[in-house]
Order: sequence, then C-alpha cells, then structure tokens
Amino acid sequence: MKKHVRNVLLEAREKRHGLAAFTVQNAEMIKTVLKVSKELTDPVLLMLGQKPLQHLDMEVLINIARTYEDLYEIPVYLHLDHSRNLDQIQKAVNLGFDSVMYDGSHLSWEENIANTKKVVAMAQAKDVAVEAEIGKIAGVEDDVQVRENEAYLTTPEEAKEFAELTGADWLAVSIGTAHGWYRETPKLDYPRIEAIRKAGRIPLVMHGGSGLPDGAVRQAIKAGMTKINVDTELRRAFMSGVSSSLSSNQVLEDLVGHFKVGEEKLAQTVREKLKLFGTKEH
Repeated sequence: MKKHVRNVLLEAREKRHGLAAFTVQNAEMIKTVLKVSKELTDPVLLMLGQKPLQHLDMEVLINIARTYEDLYEIPVYLHLDHSRNLDQIQKAVNLGFDSVMYDGSHLSWEENIANTKKVVAMAQAKDVAVEAEIGKIAGVEDDVQVRENEAYLTTPEEAKEFAELTGADWLAVSIGTAHGWYRETPKLDYPRIEAIRKAGRIPLVMHGGSGLPDGAVRQAIKAGMTKINVDTELRRAFMSGVSSSLSSNQVLEDLVGHFKVGEEKLAQTVREKLKLFGTKEH
C-alpha cells in the first residue's frame, strides 16, 4: 500500500535521511527519474515548478507521471513547487497532487501566515501535504528571483512559531543555500539547521541543492534537513547530454537519439543524488 507522502517525510526525518525532490520539465525527465527510482528502490518526489507549467498543462504532466506509476509499479509522489497562486494550488489539490508548496516568503510575516493557513485549509480537505517557506533564499528558481542582498536566514524561533500558527507539514528554511547554480562555494549554517530542527518537529526542506559539494549535503542532512530539492543540476545533466549528442551526431532531426543521450546523462546524475542522500546503502 502506498504510504502518504507526509509519512515518507516524517520517517526520513527520524532516520536522518534525505528525501530527493527532483524538478522535472518534460516526459523524458519524468520517465528517467522514475526509472532510476525503481532501479534503486528509493522513493522520490517529482516536483513541477512554474516553468514546466508554462510549457505543458498541469493535467498533461500529472497524467504522464501517473502513467509511469502504473508502468513501473512504484509509488509516485507529485509536488507543486514554488506556487504563489492560490487558484493554481487549488487546481493541483483537486487533480490529486500529493503535496503543494505555497511560497509566501516575499510577503510580510502576517501575510505569509494568513495565506499559508488558507492553503493548509484547502489542502486538508483532500489530505494533501503543504510546504511553506520562511526566510528568503537567494537566487533564481523558475520565475522566482531573490537578490542576495534581500535574502535572510531563518531563526529557530520563527520556524517554530510559523509551523505552529499555520499547520504546515514541511518548512523550507533559509540556511545559506541559493537557487540556481553557485558561483562560489556557499557557506551553510549547520548549527542553525540543528537548532531549527530541535525547535520544531516538522521536516525541513533545503532549496538550492544543485551544485553543492557532497560533503556539504551530507552534513546538512545530518544536521536536520530532510527534503532536498534539485532542479538546475538535473536540467544541466539532461541538456549537456543532448548537446554532446548534437556535437557528435550532426543529424539534427534525430530527436529520439539526442534525447536518449540526455536521458542517460540525467539518469547518471539522479543515481548519484539518490546514493548521496543516503536513504539506504547501494
């Protein structure tokens, strides 16, 4: 029987494991991520961000994911990422997403709490888990941009109060990571992660998991991060494979052949991430 995604996160939190949350952009990425998930028998969250939802309708993407769930006979967890639109979140809830993220980090403390409570109420009607965000995480994710001088770190007191006031299931916190690709090695605040974990009992989410050194990821998970988001690194892997294929095979119309190389490169990256996050030994 398929576990509720809420329980999957809570179990990972208790075991100090990282749960992979991979942003997927198209059918090829969905297929590849789930194929590796089945191969390694590791659960993953498929995240749909705002960019892919500009490219394909939400219903199309969810149907692709559910089709592969049946084909591969594995549990597939769908997550709506970085939504600031309550109507979009309601649509995702109605369509059967397992979890949704409301990003109110750009709002005032009071507005973020008020809107997150609305999202929690609409999600609870369908038993959908809710991720919220406090603190501002620098960088660019889809169309969400935060300049470095506007970013600020989450305090344990804020995290505890926010979780209690809103009833959110998971909390994305700002601990030194950034969206996108790092121009220099980030300085993660591991004592802050540990303090936030001790202050509350809900799983913590690390945005900006692309390009981090393996040691930093392991230490962040050990300190208390549970859901680890990866987006840019997956897109880079897929497109670098396609690019190398185009360079070696000048037949531009060989779309399937070029995409196959991209899928192979992506599969390698997904495999490395799942092993790194440490849900089990492989």
